Amino acid sequence: MTLFAALVLLATPQLAPATDNDAVELARAMRSDEIAVAGAKRAFLTGALDERYGKTQASCVRKVSHTDFTAGSAQVIGSVLSPQEIGTALQFFQSDAGTKYVEGLIRRLRKSQGEDSVLPKVAGKEEISPAQMAAISDFSSSELGRKIMGKEMTESPAALAFGRQIMDSIAARCGRR
Repeated sequence: MTLFAALVLLATPQLAPATDNDAVELARAMRSDEIAVAGAKRAFLTGALDERYGKTQASCVRKVSHTDFTAGSAQVIGSVLSPQEIGTALQFFQSDAGTKYVEGLIRRLRKSQGEDSVLPKVAGKEEISPAQMAAISDFSSSELGRKIMGKEMTESPAALAFGRQIMDSIAARCGRR
């Protein structure tokens, strides 16, 4: 995974501390809830979790909404990032460059998963201006960008627990009775 823009960091050195709502907004801007739930749904739909959780009803799994897990995604973010980091990351991910980054990530994930991807299609073509590319490059190479994209976020105890929560919840809802 790659991201972000140090230009944002330099342009806004004194952000107000983030609120819990900012962590929710960041989860949505990053679409981290959507991506995490899609990964879990895909694992259930391909049978990869049958041995651990038993068989599930595919139609039920497909109906699971990422919005049921947005708060959990925000908790992961809040456990890893400081309020100021959340504010800075939110500015990037709500920018044109941040939006393009996330859309590109989803396009690449969909392509790697093939036709059975449960991620939503992203409309339009991937067109990134040189300025947007520079902003993405700057943010992704910043300390904050590496923190968000790296193991510090994705393999944090909170992230691992959140992943288990998603899978346990889907199995409980959609398990064959």
